[in-house]
Amino acid sequence: MKTSRFLPVLAVVAFLLGGCGKPPLVPAAPRGPSQWLRNIAAACTTFTSDPSGAQVAYQFDWGDGERSEWSGFLEGGVSYVATHTYTELGPFDIRVRAKNAKRASGWSEPLSITVTPGEGGIAWFAAFTDPEDPEDSADFSLNSFAIGPDNTAYVACDLGALIARKSSGSVWRFTLRDLDAFAAAPVLAPDGTIYIGCSNDTIYALNPNGTVKWRFGAGGAVNATGALGPDGTVYFQTDDSMVLALNADGTKLGSFATGGGNSAPVIGIDGTVYVANQDGSVYALDPSLSTPKWPNPYNLGSAPIVAPPAIDPARNLLYVANDDGLLQSIDLSNGTGGWSRGVGSEASAPVVGADGSVYVGGGGKLTKLSPEGELSWVFVPPLGGVVSTPALAADGSVYVLAAGGKKDLGMQGKDSLYCVNPEGTRRWACGLGEGLSDPDFPLSAPKLDANGLVYVGNGYRAWCVVGINPPATSAWPMFHRDAQNSGRAR
Repeated sequence: MKTSRFLPVLAVVAFLLGGCGKPPLVPAAPRGPSQWLRNIAAACTTFTSDPSGAQVAYQFDWGDGERSEWSGFLEGGVSYVATHTYTELGPFDIRVRAKNAKRASGWSEPLSITVTPGEGGIAWFAAFTDPEDPEDSADFSLNSFAIGPDNTAYVACDLGALIARKSSGSVWRFTLRDLDAFAAAPVLAPDGTIYIGCSNDTIYALNPNGTVKWRFGAGGAVNATGALGPDGTVYFQTDDSMVLALNADGTKLGSFATGGGNSAPVIGIDGTVYVANQDGSVYALDPSLSTPKWPNPYNLGSAPIVAPPAIDPARNLLYVANDDGLLQSIDLSNGTGGWSRGVGSEASAPVVGADGSVYVGGGGKLTKLSPEGELSWVFVPPLGGVVSTPALAADGSVYVLAAGGKKDLGMQGKDSLYCVNPEGTRRWACGLGEGLSDPDFPLSAPKLDANGLVYVGNGYRAWCVVGINPPATSAWPMFHRDAQNSGRAR
């Protein structure tokens, strides 16, 4: 009977505790794009559940001083979508919390985003000056980017620097004491290793933090981008005479004399290495570079081949253009020629669309050809000059850099990055700084990341411009096949 006097008190305590209840589980970090455009609404999602099975409501903290109103109540586990429009640029952290009828959870881990200008606007730019002579600025007109899976952008320059940068700012710089020129785009391996050749006759392998992993004496200047085989073998061509195959540890696997050139090697699905040289010839070599796979190299004529080829595995074709503007298709299996077409002097590297169409710059214009070599359309920028290797986006639009009026290193006016609609009409143009063009090297080629940002070098800046579509899902949508510059067909 003594315990009975406590029963009402215990009942009250139990009622009070039960009445307070438990909050819902803290939601996971919101899901959504990492890149948002200013003044354009975008969405992210979340969900959680309640331990007691109660319905839950959600509130977002957008990180810019604004919070959403609480949503209506939903069943636990059901995804909730919220939208927001940012009016300011910069990085923001988005968090979300949930509540039931009685209590709210804590805030989630953040979704970190960057808000950039609208389509065609400049998201950021980078520059590099000589540490000993700040008035001497590097020119990026011939340097293409590589983009890592985390959207770190890597670009080199002619003053001996390789720059790693995120949208939020600089990450690191690898610099050479003697400021030897980097003319090639870097190649990124899946393990984060960065491969790049230099005018000082050296090939560098850098760790993801920018420190030297190894260096290899190439015996000649290396001014063209490398290519990465499926087993990690990296291939480079020197200016004078050699194609080199290096193991992932920096030891030499093999070499082959081609007569030299500034064109980058490319790799087929079966590991065959295709390389062009200054006398207009294209070679097919086994992965160790010990044996030619074609009876004879294919020769396009006496004009040098500067820009790298492109591969269309579905049609078993390699496309290559020489400096006179002859675009040639070559059978991968035996090295025999297919269709050819004149596309204009100082031709860029070709790229291949999802339907097998071929896009190439040359003669101051951008040309689209059918898979059979028939003309589809031509886009001519307002000022003729040099047109870069194009980059294809998932919606069918095409990005191309036009260096208006450039002839033999003449500096004439501002250049522009163009977005061309799928039918060949202008969508928008973004004016960039004055730059150089050199017939011995390809013009900087636009690169696309998974968020649609467009990266290109021109003048004294390396630029990041806002696009809205990721790369096309095609065999060869951009310079050297992909954002990592693997140069390898899939």
